[in-house]
Amino acid sequence: MLNLFWVKYMLKICIFSSAFFLLPSTLILGIQTKQVQAIYLSNNRVTTSQINRNILTQAPTASASNLELQAQKLFEKGDFSASIPLLEVAINNYATQGDNYSQIRALRNLGLVYLKLGKWQDTEIALNNCLNLIQQISNTQKTKKITASVLEVKGQLELSIGQAEAALDTWKEASQIYEKIGDFLGFTRSGINQAQALQALGLYSQAFKQLTRAKQNLEEQPDTIVKAKALQSLGDVLRGIGQLSESQKVLESSLIIAEKLQATEEIAIIWMSLGNTAILLDNPQAANLFYKRAIEESLIVEIKIQAMLNQLNLVINQKQELTAKELVTNIDDSLNQLSVSQPGIYARINLAQNLIEFRKEVLANGNNKPLYPPAKIADYLVIAVQQARNLGDARAESYGLGTLGTLYEHNQQWNEARELTEKALILAQGINATDIVYQWEWQLGRILTVTGNKNEAIVAYSQSVKSLQALRSDIVAISSELKFDFRDSVEPIYRELVELLLQPATPGKKDISQKNLKRARQVIEALQLAELDNFFRNSCLDAKPVEVDRVDKNAAIFYTIVLRDRLAVILAIPEKPLVYYSTKISRAEVNSKVETMLQALTFPQKRIFIENYLEPATEIYQWLIYPAEELLRDNKIETLVFVLEGRLRSIPLASLYDGQKYVIENYNVAIAPSLELIDPKPLARKKLEVLGMGITESRQGFPPLPNVRQELEDIQAEASSEILLNESFTEKEANTEVADTPYQVIHIATHGEFSSNVEDTFILTWDDRINVEELRSMIKSGVQQTRPVELLVLSACRTATGDDRATLGLAGVAVRAGARSTIASLWYVSDEATAVLMKNLYEQLIDPKITKAEALRRAQRKILRDAQAREVNSEFEHPYFWSTFVLIGNWL
Repeated sequence: MLNLFWVKYMLKICIFSSAFFLLPSTLILGIQTKQVQAIYLSNNRVTTSQINRNILTQAPTASASNLELQAQKLFEKGDFSASIPLLEVAINNYATQGDNYSQIRALRNLGLVYLKLGKWQDTEIALNNCLNLIQQISNTQKTKKITASVLEVKGQLELSIGQAEAALDTWKEASQIYEKIGDFLGFTRSGINQAQALQALGLYSQAFKQLTRAKQNLEEQPDTIVKAKALQSLGDVLRGIGQLSESQKVLESSLIIAEKLQATEEIAIIWMSLGNTAILLDNPQAANLFYKRAIEESLIVEIKIQAMLNQLNLVINQKQELTAKELVTNIDDSLNQLSVSQPGIYARINLAQNLIEFRKEVLANGNNKPLYPPAKIADYLVIAVQQARNLGDARAESYGLGTLGTLYEHNQQWNEARELTEKALILAQGINATDIVYQWEWQLGRILTVTGNKNEAIVAYSQSVKSLQALRSDIVAISSELKFDFRDSVEPIYRELVELLLQPATPGKKDISQKNLKRARQVIEALQLAELDNFFRNSCLDAKPVEVDRVDKNAAIFYTIVLRDRLAVILAIPEKPLVYYSTKISRAEVNSKVETMLQALTFPQKRIFIENYLEPATEIYQWLIYPAEELLRDNKIETLVFVLEGRLRSIPLASLYDGQKYVIENYNVAIAPSLELIDPKPLARKKLEVLGMGITESRQGFPPLPNVRQELEDIQAEASSEILLNESFTEKEANTEVADTPYQVIHIATHGEFSSNVEDTFILTWDDRINVEELRSMIKSGVQQTRPVELLVLSACRTATGDDRATLGLAGVAVRAGARSTIASLWYVSDEATAVLMKNLYEQLIDPKITKAEALRRAQRKILRDAQAREVNSEFEHPYFWSTFVLIGNWL
């Protein structure tokens, strides 16, 4: 797992690579004059001694101009320090001549060099001198372009020191200037930079729009570095929002242009971006190859180190110890070539973090003599912390101290770990770096837990969750980059806090306070929202706290969460104290039992004997519902609503078995992705208007659904309906129909699949596939749609096999589509059984006296009873045929 700070730093690296020297008469953007091209593409090496001789022998005017060209060549090769004396002499020459305009240009270039070296104060001084000199030039028309170019570097400085919002404003100002003077390339370049700032702020959707505009503007333009950079940035954003295949295509287009222009630095960065996308495409072999190409291609040490660190992270995850050892040696050698700078600081911290993970892996494999002892890892961090202090980089210092705290934590040196973590936290809080703060609050919570400081640990964990909630959009953006794993780096914070809150005050007893139960319920709700945010790569869900009493006085809400050693349930019954109970069982055991239940449902050979299903269905009932049976009866509960997580989302709750009856024979059942996402209004059914759509024939490799026609005709017989069947069911036709008529119910009878990956979640149309966002747009597009669609029915979908979080896709469709409720299938069953169930469902839905949950329950119970009475196919008695459909969202 690569860490948050490295992802942030990589964004900055990409920003820096889009900066170019301003040279006399031209801006190096891939459209150089022949003279500059000759210098830029020359294979002759320029040494420092040669440069010094040139300085002494050339005339002042010629010297200043040529020195800038030579400095630019050194800059492109990554020899930043050697370019400084050239620029300083050029600046002095221009000052002697009274050439303010050229002096501003050279100062701006010097600021850019200092920026690459991580010398923030020197950069700021150079840029301030530029702006002061600009004020002394009376011809403001002449200074507009140079002003914009200075603002570009200023924006890069602001992003480097963690001021992404300020950088965005600065680049907007530069963009406005370029637009006014008609500088197309400058305008486009500023737009690209704005997109990078938006990424750093976690605003990926806005960044995507910005870069899409830039791409469209550049399509008819000649191939330039700016064009390559725009495509590379767009590829990164596409990866950030989960569009991985498109990310790869765009990055490949960027690479073609960069190679055509022989832009070695940009080529290396694109190879790294391709590697990052390949990792998320689960293609580590390709990623490894791409990182190697980046290492071979780049002449800049910082980029080589970055690529090697990415490669190191990859080989550690693949447990390739010998390759990892060789890479560490190469990284170590390269680090020694760096001067004190931000890239060197962050590289050392990242190397230390990788080695900490490597050490854990080696120890876990039983090797008591790991390759990298703690003292060696600590050396990297101590150097990084000291260098960060020297540069005045509080963010980097916080990362270094906090990571040193992590090292001590792993070495079980608790006092030192706590002290370092608290120092790192104070530094991060001092610069309002919430993206760092939450990590150190979590680390502090872990340390306090181990040392027995439960109350302090709860405070630390609670603060970490609060920081995460403030960072919803940022975490979404970052978590999609470089395999930043939500399950490893965000989800555990919520689980560990719930575990602390649900610890009894007295060991061996169950005396958990109502305050802690309420807080635990809130944290479970927050985890549900965080998972959905992560699924969509967008913090766009509008969550509002809702009390169960306000929703339905006859409903009980079951909050479930699988902790380290138990399955915990918090039960909320209207106007009653919260109830807590648990089953001592591991997550692996829960998952195994759920898998046994699902196999007994979906494997034909196991369906032969109903006992194969009833055994796990009874046991899971014992976990979730049995301890509350008496309370449910005493409070006259009619509807059971479950806020589930993990593999428990995959089970058909309606067919859990109490030893005598299925749950559906006693209660209505609904699933709430989060109660905070429930719109507590009942279905208005004065006259039910239904849009039915479906496919009966085989399309795109999916089998035919011959009974869909009867299914839609039966719906039409029960309610006012418009039908789009086969060739009529295209996305375009559906959009037109929804736009013209305000339907209460949209019923889609076609193949579809729910996955934990939003890219792989889709619904089949006649000629295409509709993804989650397209479905949402379709449902919300109608000008006549003055209120949300009440019910979305997906009658032939399934969850992806082999995907332990596939039902997150089902919940995601239900929430994102914008309908108040969704009825969908967990697995695909025969369309004959589906047609019967749907006929039953719509017979019930037209009754205004019952809830949607009651309507689904009656429809499912009727199939069960009719099968038992042999009035329909007797096979339908098995839960496989009737329990696949679940109600998600508003159950009223």
